[in-house]
Amino acid sequence: MLRKMIFWTHLVIGLTVGVVVFIMSATGVLLTYEAQIKEWDDARHSVEPKAGQQRLNTDQVLSVIHQKHPDENHFYIHQFKEKQRAIPVWAGPNRYLLSPYTGEVILKGESWIVETLHFITDLHRWLALEGSMQSIGKEITAYSNLLFIFLIITGAYLWLPRHFKWRLIKTQLFFKKQFKSRHAKYFNWHHVFGVWAILPLFIIVTTATVFHFHWANDLLYGVYGEDAPGPRERRVPVELIDGKQSYENLFTVAKQHAIDNGVGDWHSMWLEFGRETGNTRFWIDPSLGNSYERAYALFLDNDTAEVIRVKRGQDWSKGDQAWGVVRFLHTGEYYGLIGQTIAGLASLAACFLVFTGLILSWRRLFKPMKRKALKKK
Repeated sequence: MLRKMIFWTHLVIGLTVGVVVFIMSATGVLLTYEAQIKEWDDARHSVEPKAGQQRLNTDQVLSVIHQKHPDENHFYIHQFKEKQRAIPVWAGPNRYLLSPYTGEVILKGESWIVETLHFITDLHRWLALEGSMQSIGKEITAYSNLLFIFLIITGAYLWLPRHFKWRLIKTQLFFKKQFKSRHAKYFNWHHVFGVWAILPLFIIVTTATVFHFHWANDLLYGVYGEDAPGPRERRVPVELIDGKQSYENLFTVAKQHAIDNGVGDWHSMWLEFGRETGNTRFWIDPSLGNSYERAYALFLDNDTAEVIRVKRGQDWSKGDQAWGVVRFLHTGEYYGLIGQTIAGLASLAACFLVFTGLILSWRRLFKPMKRKALKKK
């Protein structure tokens, strides 16, 4: 009786949220290597220098973007170790990709590739609904995700064979070569995809609750005796005032600081101007933005180039550190490329689970109803 009750609850909930779960899973697959795609998209604009050309220094790059937006105070420059890489810069919300040798604008705004990724992300988070409908989209994906956890747990229970014999377990662990019917094939697929993807799917879906629900966020911070932070206020840019040191010199000091602190292999540095009066912030990153254990923020005085403060991952509160882990467990990035690949394959498996589940449900529910209707006629 318990198994029967769980089965029908699993089936009904699967039918209820199946389409939304499929959309979130399919978009999850498309976003598997989002960081690498964005990296490649910028890197394809790399510029080979002409004879005698020197790379622009930091002050010259800032001057180029400041001239385009003289009333803006908040600027970012994203510097890479690779000399030929085009330089992404921001003046407030305005983004440009500049030639590292001439300062010429290669691209204004985002490329169509990145814009497509933004749309896929919106589809993943709130079904790409806009305006007042966006909050409704968020609620739909949030509760669909929550019910997906129930489907994973009940699916694991239903997967368990009635008798623990290898002959029976094997039929639900591996794909069969031959099937008596299409129903048998989809039944086998549903079980095999489910059992192999259950652990990464459970991690992906449970970590998502922290982004969807305040109670989950409060619970995460509450484990460490902390209050979850409220919405982050946008920092008001200060007046951009140059100091006695050149920004290029500050960049040189930051590079030396990275070497002295075991991050000489840094991949890129984010330079932020106008965040605070009298200093420049450097975010020194040895990865594609997912290595909070080694990446750190460095603040240098604009007049003396002395270190004002350093903020590393271990300087965050325990709750913030846990939130960072949850954030990258959700995408698999916590374990690098291998973790991303596993997360992507698990999301693909979820697509097949929904597909096979809906077909099996059709046979279980609607075909008998259709036959009964035909008999009455």
